[in-house]
Amino acid sequence: MAISLTTDEVSYLKELVAAGVRGRTISAPTPRHGLERLVQNGYVVDRAISMDTVHYLITDLGRRALEHSRSEH
Repeated sequence: MAISLTTDEVSYLKELVAAGVRGRTISAPTPRHGLERLVQNGYVVDRAISMDTVHYLITDLGRRALEHSRSEH
C-alpha cells in the first residue's frame, strides 16, 4: 500500500534519484530521521557503514512513489 509522502520525503527521494546508482551517504550530525519512514515502507534501503554513517539507496518502489507524487501535483 502506498503512503502519502511529506514534502521532506519527496525531497529525500529526489536527492537519492539524483545520486544515481551510488546512492547517498549521510554522516552525523546531519539528521536522518526523515528517511526512517521511507526505509520502513521499502522506498529506500539503508546500510550502516559505521556508528554514525549510513548509506541510502532508493528502491524501484521509491522511484514509482516519487513518480506518483509528481503526477498528483
